[in-house]
Amino acid sequence: MQGELASLPRFTFAWGDDTRCLKCGEALQVKVTKTRTVRSAAYGEFLARERQGYCPRHPHLPLVRSAQLARIVAPGSRNAYDVIASVGIERFMEYRQYQEIAVELSRRLKIDVPQRTVSHLAQKFVAYFAIVHQESTPLLRKDMRDRGGYILHVDGTCEEGSRVLLVCMDSISGQVLESRKIGSENAEDVADVLEAVRRDWGPPLAIVHDLRQSLITAAGEVFEGIPQFVCHYHFAADVGKDILLPQVDRLRRLVRRTKVRPKLGALVRSLKDSAVDKESGELTITSVLGLRSTAKLREICSSQIAKAAAHALASWILASFRSGDGYGFPFDMPYLILHDRIQDVYRVLSEASSSWPRGRRSTLAPLSRLKDILARVTASEHTAELRSIVAETRRDRRIFEQFRAALRICPKGGKRRRNDEGAPSSMSRRRHEKLLKDLRTRLGRRARRAGPDRRASEIVVQHLDKYWDFLFGHVLPKRCGKKKIVPRTNNVQEQLFRVVKTQCRRLHGRGHLSRDIDAMLPATPLVLNLRLGDYCQTVYGGVDVDKLAARFSVVDPAAPTELMETWRREKFAVGIPRRLEAQRDLPQKLARFIAVAARELR
Repeated sequence: MQGELASLPRFTFAWGDDTRCLKCGEALQVKVTKTRTVRSAAYGEFLARERQGYCPRHPHLPLVRSAQLARIVAPGSRNAYDVIASVGIERFMEYRQYQEIAVELSRRLKIDVPQRTVSHLAQKFVAYFAIVHQESTPLLRKDMRDRGGYILHVDGTCEEGSRVLLVCMDSISGQVLESRKIGSENAEDVADVLEAVRRDWGPPLAIVHDLRQSLITAAGEVFEGIPQFVCHYHFAADVGKDILLPQVDRLRRLVRRTKVRPKLGALVRSLKDSAVDKESGELTITSVLGLRSTAKLREICSSQIAKAAAHALASWILASFRSGDGYGFPFDMPYLILHDRIQDVYRVLSEASSSWPRGRRSTLAPLSRLKDILARVTASEHTAELRSIVAETRRDRRIFEQFRAALRICPKGGKRRRNDEGAPSSMSRRRHEKLLKDLRTRLGRRARRAGPDRRASEIVVQHLDKYWDFLFGHVLPKRCGKKKIVPRTNNVQEQLFRVVKTQCRRLHGRGHLSRDIDAMLPATPLVLNLRLGDYCQTVYGGVDVDKLAARFSVVDPAAPTELMETWRREKFAVGIPRRLEAQRDLPQKLARFIAVAARELR
């Protein structure tokens, strides 16, 4: 170890030449010299010798330290500000794992940072970023005024068993304004967060959120008189789920009972060697897809192509779960598509099967096997019930499609998947209100009749009545000479949550993210503001490591430590650490204390 330190470059730091005693103006003298190892992205690893000065006449004054060293690294720290910035960018912008970041620092910057230290520096980066964000509020508010204000989007994300990560965003600039951890999306906790938003950013032009009553209540209390809108995607999805979920659940359970999907999967795996032509490397069935001549089809007909056809048809059926427009349920209904594709393939096979030879070794055996698998749906004891459920689902789905078309959201054939904003939001309020009012009138008449579509009609009418006041008026009055249009969906936040969860999965590789959401620092979503050039220019003067490090260096070094400690206390206040959760004998370990407490604290 001594040899390693001896090989490091040494730099001496002291107070500036013009620095004198604040009381009497006398020259300072050296009180103590301290040495520490510093890791820096710009200078590598070096030994910093810092001479700290004092005035003999006023020894009670704080020691004077080097301003030059303070711009490189925080007092008492081994890792420079540019290392913290480098780790933060690698972690939150490049989605790197801690081990990858450690390797990259060693390879590119020639500094060795332990993996555990990298994890700590990533958290420290979030703390610094949160403090700079808070300190930069006046600058950001000036930019906000120049843009004509902001449109507030409020939403939370959580996993089963985790706390809620509540995020407030501005959809005009794309900036995250506030991010907090709360126990649940109750009105009181949400109102506390919105109070902070009002204090820092003032009242918004409008507020967009999902259908939770707690959000409507909290936003109405904190921002009284500000127009509120519910996300049209969430609104349509909520209606569709209420209408279609019972039938789809029944359909799913019945399809699973037939075991048609695992059997189709087994057939596909057994025929995989026939799927691709060994000579051309192309899909085997491509040679027959475009042919219409019976004579040409006879020429190329072979058992290999018959197997490839069975493989392709089974794969096509299984692809039902990837064949929608990407909006998710209830806009996409994969089990309904699965049933339809099974029917289509079974019909084709049935028309040709009368002349098929029997036997497992027949050249048409794969197609015969496919037909037998599909018969579990089309010609079995489950068939009648399946047809009944499918008919009910189609009937209710027509009601949902009428509602979806009138709401003008998630159009069929759309290419933007869950990011789709639907039809342009600039339709006048009067026209859009008339569309939905006409639909409500029609469905209201059906809801009063005892017909088979009564339930679905009632659901649409009830939702329209409940949220009517939050559906219209997205074109705001002109301010600063520019027309402002409120987004009809909360997609801007849903996209952010997908990025946050992608980072979690990239870091730990877990599918279930409750541990990651609980462990995540509350201000983590703020870091995604680094993707915004205007934000970085206003706050940091740019997005490179040196700019971030320079801004971090003027933050009070104690502030990030205090903030991280506050987050740690808040986390432990709502639950014990996992190392204690996992101890099966925790009650026994506390038993002696409880026995003593029972006597002493009576």
